[in-house]
Amino acid sequence: MKKLFGVLIFAAIAAFSAFAEIAFGGWVRTLPTFVGSDGEDIKTSATAVSWGEHFWSRFDATWISDDGKAGLSMRLNADANGVNTHDDVGIWLKPFDMLKIQIGWHENFGELRGDLCYGSWDWLRPSTIVIEDEGITFSSAPNKQGLGLEITPTESLKIVILTPLENALQRGDYGFGETCVEAAYTFGEIATVKAGFFGEYTKDNVEGDSKKYGRIEGAFDLIGIEKLFVTAGAAFRLASSDYWKGNALTGANKINELYMLKAALGASYGITDALKLTASFAALLFNKDVANDPAMVFGVGANYALSDELGLVADIRMLMPNNDKDSTLSFMMGLDAAVNSNASLGLGFQGVVGLGEKATPGTLQIVEAVGNDKFVWAVPIKAELTF
Repeated sequence: MKKLFGVLIFAAIAAFSAFAEIAFGGWVRTLPTFVGSDGEDIKTSATAVSWGEHFWSRFDATWISDDGKAGLSMRLNADANGVNTHDDVGIWLKPFDMLKIQIGWHENFGELRGDLCYGSWDWLRPSTIVIEDEGITFSSAPNKQGLGLEITPTESLKIVILTPLENALQRGDYGFGETCVEAAYTFGEIATVKAGFFGEYTKDNVEGDSKKYGRIEGAFDLIGIEKLFVTAGAAFRLASSDYWKGNALTGANKINELYMLKAALGASYGITDALKLTASFAALLFNKDVANDPAMVFGVGANYALSDELGLVADIRMLMPNNDKDSTLSFMMGLDAAVNSNASLGLGFQGVVGLGEKATPGTLQIVEAVGNDKFVWAVPIKAELTF
């Protein structure tokens, strides 16, 4: 299906190019690591990325008609296994100014996601990042193939609707059960308020009956104070009691899947032209069948420009997982040097440690955590290119 979709995309490109404005862009980040430790043994020579599994590069291309009423967007991810269409591939049409229709794969469609990305999120991501920096206070519609509508009745109001489409017809309630509706209203240059319903779907493996549930989310972004950004959000999962049956927090990786209520807060502030601080916090409550106490994650990060070409980045993050395990702490420090306006080269040191006999420190992608309170560390080199 993806190969067929790719053929159709390239056919559309050929037809489109005669009357369109064409733009290309790309992004590559790789983190080769020559030394690290799993807490017991020294490990050497590994490769990793800070996003996905094996994707190393991302290529974007857009085609926009001369009148701005139609376009084509294509994102390709490439690694040693080949080239794949993913994240954002589709055609869009604007029959009139306030309506944009897009068909294809959507990633962050409508651009309402509440991001607060810093520190180790852009290096090797440790197990303490349970609530993703991308969407920490407000989710985006899921990355799926579907039909998207972006409606802008005024400059201040945006409404986004996305309904997934599968490769084959499903039960009649499937697509509607995963439909997402988001809205954002901006008060001048002061603040933005967001609200959304994110449909979710699961299938009972025992009875074979479909179940529909979802999340209601809301967020507030303060944007009106110079050098300061504050974001706060909450999410509440709607589900019948059957959804929680048989589920338990057997590992930190299940926290995102099983929370019932999430409250998150983040802020960044440029203290000087050279120094920027960022902090994030999230608390999660669970259904009583899953856990009785909340889980919490928080982090603090700093970026400091030593010069126009050299920058220092650091962060500390902690996870209190609420699965009868102790807390886990991670930290990192790195130097980023600009090679030119498009490329940078960095060197970092990252570590994860479990704070107690019951802790599970997890991995830094390239080394395996062995035992409970072991100290896992790595020395990655970060090479990044944009164009």
